Amino acid sequence: MAKLTLITGGAKSGKSEVAEDMYANEHGVCYIATSVIRANQDSEMKLKIKKHRQRRPADWTTEERYKDVSIFVLMNDYQKYLLDDATMMTTNLFFDLVAKMYNDFPGNVDEDIEQMNKDEIESIQTTILQEFSKVVDSLQRTDQEMTIVTNEVGLGLVPASKESRILRDTYGLVNQLLAKKADDVYFVISGLSQKIK
Repeated sequence: MAKLTLITGGAKSGKSEVAEDMYANEHGVCYIATSVIRANQDSEMKLKIKKHRQRRPADWTTEERYKDVSIFVLMNDYQKYLLDDATMMTTNLFFDLVAKMYNDFPGNVDEDIEQMNKDEIESIQTTILQEFSKVVDSLQRTDQEMTIVTNEVGLGLVPASKESRILRDTYGLVNQLLAKKADDVYFVISGLSQKIK
């Protein structure tokens, strides 16, 4: 029977480690890494990805992707998936969709975001939410388990830029959708997890 677990928490709260510990003694785990290394990525992000890779058990499979996750789940038969994380997946999908909307590859996405209107923003948010719904629906058609890690947002200051505000709101919508559909939800604070659903 399919099972979905959501692990949420602030940046550097230890949520990824909590998720990895849940599957520490499991074999045949597929780690879906949504932070895909790009040629122009900064060295700090590359180092973070490298540390995450080194922390995983050697017998886990790593799949680096943020697109077509639902199709990947249906095409494979891993018993357990760990998707880390929904926030980065949302970010990557968002920038892809903005570039596509403005036919701007690679273009100046920052300028495109500044001119986006309410309908365009809602259209992109709807598309992203549909992508996550597809992931959940695909999982439910299997007998597999998935744990999704995500950043809890909105506990701090209102972001100063339009881009950050749109992303914050989109992250929040994704988190609400996943929490509603999840069987279990954990909130992580300072490396400690609390089950909230």
